[in-house]
Amino acid sequence: MMYAPIRAVLLLAVLAGATGAAAAAEETLDFDELVGTQWYGIYAFGRKAGYVRRTTERAELDGKPVVAERARMRLLTKVAGQKVLEQLHTDYVYAGAPPYELILVESESRTSTSTERRRIERDGEEFVVTHLLHGRTTTKRVPASTATLIDELTVERFVGCSPKPGETVRYVSFDSDMLKDVECSARLLEVVEEERDGETRRVFVVEVSRADSQHESRLLEDGTTVSATLGGTMTLRLEDEATACAMPDENEIFEVRRTIPIAGLDMDGEEIGTLTLAITGLPEGVLAASPRQRFERREDGVLVVTLTVTSVPAEASVTDEDRGRFSRFLESTDEIQADHERILRRARRIVGSRNEPVEQARRICRWVHRHVKSAAFSNYKTALDVLIHLEGDCTEHALLFVALCRASGLPAREVSGLVYSGPGERVFGMHRWAEVYVGEWVDVDPALGQLPADATHIVLETEGDRWFDLLAAFGDIRLEVLGVE
Repeated sequence: MMYAPIRAVLLLAVLAGATGAAAAAEETLDFDELVGTQWYGIYAFGRKAGYVRRTTERAELDGKPVVAERARMRLLTKVAGQKVLEQLHTDYVYAGAPPYELILVESESRTSTSTERRRIERDGEEFVVTHLLHGRTTTKRVPASTATLIDELTVERFVGCSPKPGETVRYVSFDSDMLKDVECSARLLEVVEEERDGETRRVFVVEVSRADSQHESRLLEDGTTVSATLGGTMTLRLEDEATACAMPDENEIFEVRRTIPIAGLDMDGEEIGTLTLAITGLPEGVLAASPRQRFERREDGVLVVTLTVTSVPAEASVTDEDRGRFSRFLESTDEIQADHERILRRARRIVGSRNEPVEQARRICRWVHRHVKSAAFSNYKTALDVLIHLEGDCTEHALLFVALCRASGLPAREVSGLVYSGPGERVFGMHRWAEVYVGEWVDVDPALGQLPADATHIVLETEGDRWFDLLAAFGDIRLEVLGVE
């Protein structure tokens, strides 16, 4: 499941400007100029990883003219040595008359172990969202998007006006995963000349930003996106159909790196009370600060990180005020179904009559550790699926633990980062665990059966662009032991 951010940002890049036709200066569109198909190869560190077909077409919906932007993606990677082929279809459908409002979004994501579908349909001032995940369907309503087709063509219109370097334009885009509008901006970095198809063309290099991600697109003056680069790791390249669709050979498949070797650490993580490390090569802003994780940067640029075991309060309580402050960590979501009867029933059986928060969390951690069979790689996307199949890697352990805690009234959240594998392998690997609030936040690792989690857990910020920053730097990150207590 480490590849999900790649999918999201790739689609952001390809949907934000690829039609090859700028909108007119007035708020009207010539549909004949908009229609067309582009093929993009997806490359990871220069190695082929898949492709995207992007099509804009005229259509009808309920007898009315519409414009449909359709993206079809195949992405092949390896995680933990296992091939992961993801196929994603996404359609954004806009009204065919001003103001060209967004009226329908449909998406489908498939892997060998999961199918996820989402339909987002306008009903007045609201969207009706129907979500199918692992055979279960949920429906809810959210505010409708204010984004229009004009907004989605902003980058194309921007370069069509021949801006000067440094000029910026802002617009709104609808995020179908977060189910809300997000503020975006496009800033022209430079204009270069390149030979394309036997002629010299001006290419506009544009930085496209939103709250959690950023990518660099290169567009021709007619608005055609010729490439997009994501965090220095992933690249989309405009290609002919045959070149784009060629998938990598077995020995060329891009593998998401998950481990960093370390020397000088010859004891089990649970024996360590305090661990001090020198870290080089870690991107700025990726390392998180917390009461158990302190760091400072030396003059030579090295990060000195001190990790300690979370203290567990001897007497703890979770008050109604606490639950109000941390209400979002008690919520039931499509992935964390804390209010599902099967999860509620299991939580009651695990916790029993105990009402002490620490003991409740300890029982849940112990149950998940004992009953969820460890798998090198799994792709169950919901806590309910993990409970049904009782199998998964660290992600599935954390997902189920969080759901059971929330079902028991304990605020809980997932955490990403690195953890020491032990003296046998002597590596720090990508990992996922949890935090639970029991009067204070405590790190818990249900995959390892630890409450509190040992001192070798390094918390990293991996949302949005920070995942790409980490991915790009992974081979250059170095860890050195400075002290162990």
